[in-house]
Amino acid sequence: MPFHIRDSINLGPFRINLSKSGLGFSAGVKGLRIGTGPRGHYIHAGINGIYYRKTLAGLGRKPRSAPTGEQTDYTSEFAKIAPNEKLPAYMTEDGVLMRRIISAEAEVLISESHSEALTSLNQARERPSMTLLLCSAAAVGVALSFISQNPAVVMAFVVLLGIAFALGRMIDLPRRNVVFAYDLEPDAKERYKALVEAIDQVAGSSKLWFVKASGDIKTLHAWKKNSGATSLVDTKETSVSYVLPPGVASNITPPMIGIDGKNCYFFPDCILVEENKRFGAVRYESLRTAVRDQRMIMEVAPPDARVVGQTWKYVNKNGSPDRRFKDNRQLPICLFEEIGMVSDGGFKGLLQVSKYGVSSAYGSATAEIGRITKELKEAEPLLIIQEA
Repeated sequence: MPFHIRDSINLGPFRINLSKSGLGFSAGVKGLRIGTGPRGHYIHAGINGIYYRKTLAGLGRKPRSAPTGEQTDYTSEFAKIAPNEKLPAYMTEDGVLMRRIISAEAEVLISESHSEALTSLNQARERPSMTLLLCSAAAVGVALSFISQNPAVVMAFVVLLGIAFALGRMIDLPRRNVVFAYDLEPDAKERYKALVEAIDQVAGSSKLWFVKASGDIKTLHAWKKNSGATSLVDTKETSVSYVLPPGVASNITPPMIGIDGKNCYFFPDCILVEENKRFGAVRYESLRTAVRDQRMIMEVAPPDARVVGQTWKYVNKNGSPDRRFKDNRQLPICLFEEIGMVSDGGFKGLLQVSKYGVSSAYGSATAEIGRITKELKEAEPLLIIQEA
């Protein structure tokens, strides 16, 4: 997807305008809009190329304090990190002990400089939907109107349902959304563009997986049943898409990768992590990325994979096919790339890319953008606050 930064952010009838002189807020419809300029209702600051701004959904309300202390002790939060449905280890039928790649949940991935933004976003998503409430009430009226068997009454309630939907949307947009507005200086813009292009290269592979668990094969039985492999991985296919998180409006549409139940949105200043309708953030300077080669035995090689050898589905110790199995056949050995990600706050992710040679740019791009966000570590997040 081509990299693009918009100069305005739309929230239904509301619009935030970005310019070199600052921000402007307007509301209305096409042809008739009223609003305020950058000196009227907004605070703007920033350093070293990344200017981070956001709206507070509950204007005038004091946000809850950011989680601290015990929430950074991930050993004591084991129940959150590894709930019952995601056991830290399990045994396969072949006797291979598989250990899950356990990442901290989104709600404990909170950097100090993003705590207020995340609190605002999580609070906004917790607010009840006025659209749902108003439409439900109007829908009851439509259902009851059928009892009268009067077409005019039925039509009136149908129109009321449409009005309820439009009114609910207008109320929900400022209540249940937070605005992330970015104004990138040339150097920061080029580094973020390089990151997006690197993710595009990964997205161009015919197959992309995240690794859920892995285990070493230690018995001859398991070795023979798994085509002579020395280790076993449990993977699930994922993909890259360009989409905004629910509850976020922005002038940038970031790339998003789903990793083991988490949606990871790559914004210019952090990876916004969404899980179970809760949000966390991983700063780039806290993220350690490594890319390595990995040989994988596949049932069918992806179209863009580099095939480096062959083996048998059921193999003897000397490498020959096991004749006891009638459906025994040769399987391709493919050379893939693995992208490993670990953050100081407990985020972990492991991706496998079918196309060889496209992942190194991602590692260097995250390191480069991390050099900018490192200098912003002590900076407070920007607030876009509309005064009463």
